[in-house]
Amino acid sequence: MQDEKNRNPKKNTDQELSGNQEEYHFLKEVIKEKPIDKRKILWRVGGIMAGAVLFGVVAAFTFAQVLPHMMPEEKNDKVDISEEPEQPSITPKPTEEPADQEEEKAEKEPLNLEKLGTVFQLAVEMAEKPEKSLVTVQGITNNVDWMNNSYENEQQISGFLAADNDKSYFVVTEYRVVENVDRILVTFADGTTVDANFQKRDQGTGLAVLKIAKEEVKQVTRAAIEVAELGNSTLIQRGEMVMALGSPAGYSGSISCGMVTSASNTRYTLDNEYHLITTDIMGDKEGSGILISMEGKVVGVIAQSFSMTDDKGVVTALPISEIRSVIERLSNNEDTMYLGVRGQNIVSDLSQKTGIPKGIFVNAVDEDSPAMKAGLQNGDVIVKVNDTGVETMSQLRKALDRCKPEQKVTVAAMRKGAEGYVEIVFDVTVGAL
Repeated sequence: MQDEKNRNPKKNTDQELSGNQEEYHFLKEVIKEKPIDKRKILWRVGGIMAGAVLFGVVAAFTFAQVLPHMMPEEKNDKVDISEEPEQPSITPKPTEEPADQEEEKAEKEPLNLEKLGTVFQLAVEMAEKPEKSLVTVQGITNNVDWMNNSYENEQQISGFLAADNDKSYFVVTEYRVVENVDRILVTFADGTTVDANFQKRDQGTGLAVLKIAKEEVKQVTRAAIEVAELGNSTLIQRGEMVMALGSPAGYSGSISCGMVTSASNTRYTLDNEYHLITTDIMGDKEGSGILISMEGKVVGVIAQSFSMTDDKGVVTALPISEIRSVIERLSNNEDTMYLGVRGQNIVSDLSQKTGIPKGIFVNAVDEDSPAMKAGLQNGDVIVKVNDTGVETMSQLRKALDRCKPEQKVTVAAMRKGAEGYVEIVFDVTVGAL
């Protein structure tokens, strides 16, 4: 018995355990889902949406601030010479003083050389900034003499920096010096000389525009020069003080101060007219440069070929307000619309005295011009272009500026016949220069 127990101890142990085993009962619980708190969910959804909106606002603001710096800067090569608004000059009304006080004041403050020197010194200081826009233009032509030796023929004239863009400077000068030359050199105010390219010329004024690549101009020179500030010449009146800069007397680097003697003389040119600024400043027939106001702004471009006197002994200038569009057009290498007539205005008074109809009396028609090909003749009086009435050469110029090259227009003109003036309509194909 004992041996059996010893042989199978595991079986004995299991029996003992089963005899003493107690019965246990576990608690049975049913787990129910917690009820949904709709209010809390709404709060969470609202918070998420508010955060999203805030993130969107911050992102949009950041993008708006960074985008201009990320986008490449757009470069506009077109030259735009904006017209200065016309503003009447306001002259402060002097305070009236009794005659005795005026005489006493004049005795206390006599005009002397010291005060006169101060006035001239102020004028020189006023010219410092516009002088930085002045340049010297050299036209060089290579020639060969009768012994087959080569040499250079050189002419020079003053010009000025009228405009610039991201790539180039534009210099206004006279065409007569750069016509048919082999090389054009421009010397800036600091003495630096660079090559320039001929851009375009205007036959009516004799002006030309030269183009200089900015990459050819050193940074130190760029800092030393200025693009001229163009003023408003329509405000110039007789008796105003002006200064002539450049080479009005035929040599460069001069400054002359004087008075406007006339701003109403008219010079008729090809398809246009200009009201000249005449001064009492002594000049040379080869003189060139600019006229500036006492505010240091350019009000005229010296053009001695337009002088109303034969000796051209005084400085005469084309008003800047009337040639702004010319400078802009030449700088942008754009064509000038061309009819080909030279004439004069027939105003009401002259019409009544002569019996010639109001309009543009044609003095000359250019050979092979659109006007000649259409049949216009000397003595015709142009009164209309298309449906627009024209009575002056400046109005004709504006009508042509609205046209395009090779555009067909109708030009109405009065022609004198046996029974008086009759209207004839011409079909003209506008040309381009």
